[in-house]
Amino acid sequence: MKLHVLTSRTLKDVCLILSFTTIIITTLIGQDLSIVSWNLKDFGQSRDDNEIAMIAEQIRDADIVAIQEVVAKHPGGVQAVARLVDQLNRMGAKWDYRTSDPTRSSSPYKSERYAFLWKTSKVSLLGGRPSLVSELATYVEREPYVARFNYQGEELVIVNYHACTHTNDYPERAEIQAITKWVATTTYTDIIWAGDMNLVIDDYAFDACKKDGFKSVLHGEKTSLKKTCVNGNYGSRAEDNVLYRLSELKMTGYSVVDFIKDGDCNDVSWKRTSYSDHMGVEIRVGR
Repeated sequence: MKLHVLTSRTLKDVCLILSFTTIIITTLIGQDLSIVSWNLKDFGQSRDDNEIAMIAEQIRDADIVAIQEVVAKHPGGVQAVARLVDQLNRMGAKWDYRTSDPTRSSSPYKSERYAFLWKTSKVSLLGGRPSLVSELATYVEREPYVARFNYQGEELVIVNYHACTHTNDYPERAEIQAITKWVATTTYTDIIWAGDMNLVIDDYAFDACKKDGFKSVLHGEKTSLKKTCVNGNYGSRAEDNVLYRLSELKMTGYSVVDFIKDGDCNDVSWKRTSYSDHMGVEIRVGR
């Protein structure tokens, strides 16, 4: 029987092959997917190129971005999204995007568009264009915008949603409950429900979706900004969030896209106009 003796050079070659294999597997399979949800407040033609560039800098490391409050009254909202994607495409990765039709709201002043942006190297769109959930139009002020993505061979569904404005009778509770019932009629297994909920996660409106297996990324972290900052306190409300119910995938991390923390109180007033009066919420998912 002939014996094969491993020389030191052979061992080095084997180690190199194993290292390269590990890198390839990590690149193709092991990388988590970063999803950011952000209410960009009246995102439209009023945003200048500098503001677009600053927003792009905040989301450049994400893989999917779900945007709420894109202006619907004129083409400036869709054009602003296109300008944002153009800026992102100059920053080293290829992005694609879709914007929704205007929501079927009770007033043109309440109607908005949504947008999805994504890196084409990380995910691909499934089932054609994302769509507004028309069957919810009579139950909500702004029907959610739903996209289906292929991520590493799995279908990942993202529900992009902006709740109605606060009133004394809290109609957003009825909206949350209506969307929860709609989700229950679907066959989606890996689903993320992202947006500006206009309710804290401990509100009883979320009881049904929690019983249905949804968990929340944030638990009281404030994501909207005060008009003024005192002694470093700039957080106002904890009503933006990401809910998730995952089967083949798992939640691996989260963060708040806090574009204030590296500055000071003097930055709040201009940043809440140039960026938004909301901070984004990130969820990371993987195998």
